[in-house]
Parts: sequence; structure tokens; C-alpha cells
Amino acid sequence: MKRKLIIPATLAAGTLGLAGALPAAYAGSYDDERAEEKMEKYGEEMDEHGEAAESAIHDAWLHGKLETALLFNEHLNSFDIDTDVRGGTAYLRGAVESDIDRDLAEEIAKSIKGVHNVENELEIDEMKARAERDEDDYESMERQGFKQDVLNATLTARIKSQLLLNDNTGGMSIDVDSRDGVVTLSGEVDSEREKELATQIAANTEGTLSVNDQLTVETSEEAE
Repeated sequence: MKRKLIIPATLAAGTLGLAGALPAAYAGSYDDERAEEKMEKYGEEMDEHGEAAESAIHDAWLHGKLETALLFNEHLNSFDIDTDVRGGTAYLRGAVESDIDRDLAEEIAKSIKGVHNVENELEIDEMKARAERDEDDYESMERQGFKQDVLNATLTARIKSQLLLNDNTGGMSIDVDSRDGVVTLSGEVDSEREKELATQIAANTEGTLSVNDQLTVETSEEAE
């Protein structure tokens, strides 16, 4: 806001003196306005940077979800599909063997909550897709091994947490190991009923194909 210039009636300056005083009087007003403008612009830039950072974090989170969803789909070779997410739009590039694979990849991307649009640029090139797959056979095997390790660890964690949360099972004393859907329980429990319950919990957990029960019942000194 401009400051009001007040000239006392008793000021005996001539026209030249008054003209010379005007620039100095308005200088402060001009600086104040520029400072306010700069602060407003700075605030707007900070808001924009904050929104951009928040959007980038959200896109990265969606990208991770999309990569995981494609990785765990048994009908797609996700390593031949390049993905990106920007502004809530998912981008799919690379080569797939058929229109079914192309449409499947798109549907998976659309199913990710937070993805608003899908730009499907996947090529249907059976020879190229197979060639790329052949080149990466060894790597693919390693990745599949990693995928299975993740599944094993996830199943183990699910069962272990259920045993810990159940008041009738000694989760801390029961060891859980998972390999390709086969769950092995080992350790000592207090009774046959606890042993049976732990085995049932493991068997009922999603992802379990069979349970190898190696639990032993602790023999109390009184019972001897």
C-alpha cells in the first residue's frame, strides 16, 4: 500500500526542492510493494513445490503397487513390461505375446486404486516377446525364486501372527517355516489340544497347501 505524502503548510521549499523530495518520499512505498509481491510469489512457489512433491510420492506409491500386481500375475511375464505412473496415469510399454496379454495388463493397471487413466502402449509381438524372455531366462529364474521367497515369508508371517494373537497357542515357542505352500511347525507346546489347534490354524491360512507337524508336547514333571 502507498504511503500518503504529507507536506506541512509551513514548508518553505521551492518548486525545485519539492520535486527533489518526491522520489525519496515514494521510494519506501515502492520497496514495500515489491517486498509484498515477492513474498506472495514465494508463497505460491512453495505451495506448488509442496503439491508437486506430494504428487510425485503418490505416483511412486502407485507405481510400486502396479509393479507388484504385474509381478504376481501368473499369466504375464511382467519383466517384459515397462511401467510408469505420472499424475495418476499409468503407462505400459514393451512387448507381449497376444492381445489377451495386452488387455490383461491394462485391466490390472486399471484395478489399482488411485490410477485414473491407463496409456497402453504395449506391442503385440510374439517373436520379440519370446526372444526377450529367452535372453532373460536365467534372470527370470532368479526373479521367480525371489518371488517364491516373498510368498514363503508372507505365509510364515501370516501364520506366526495368528499363533501369537491366539490366547490358546504359545506363538513364541512355535517355529514356522514355509516352502512352496508346505508349512512346517516345530517346537514344544503344553498339550495335544494346543498342538492340534496350532496345526489347524496353519492349515486354514490362505496359501497353505499342507502342514508338516513336528510339534512335540512338553512332558511335565508331575505327570512323570
